[in-house]
Amino acid sequence: MKNTGYIRNIDGSGRISIPIELRKKFKVQEGEALVINHNDESIILTKYSHVADNKNFIKKSGDKFNLAFGYNVIITDLDDIIYSNKNFETTKVSEKTINDILNRDLSKLEELKLNKEITIKNNFKIAKIISYSRVTGIVIVYSDKDDDLEKHAKFLADVINSKIEITW
Repeated sequence: MKNTGYIRNIDGSGRISIPIELRKKFKVQEGEALVINHNDESIILTKYSHVADNKNFIKKSGDKFNLAFGYNVIITDLDDIIYSNKNFETTKVSEKTINDILNRDLSKLEELKLNKEITIKNNFKIAKIISYSRVTGIVIVYSDKDDDLEKHAKFLADVINSKIEITW
């Protein structure tokens, strides 16, 4: 079998470096957790999502939050929608949107375009799920009502973060 991939040496501690081209392509950040699996012939690295790994808890929390407050909720990791009280065909979140949320002040934004299908307008607030000093996900709370949603979004993000840190 001809090897067409990258060749890297393993150091004395068993570490390898992942080429920057692959880290950029797969959006792997410094300090991010990876899952190491294997089959009979290969070692397989995949990104680990703290948020997706707690999907059942997040679904129950999102459902209860929606029922208690009547607000719409979308919860994402840094790639996909993990929970929404609405059904969407597309669950990928655009890379541009994630970068904007992570790197810009969105408090005055009137519209949030998650992907080609989902655009949230007017009254919405975003809170970051921060686990182990890294943003691991995002909570978006939105409503047609003119309510102050910021404390609700932050509360739900903090609940999810607490669960992630307990189980990790």
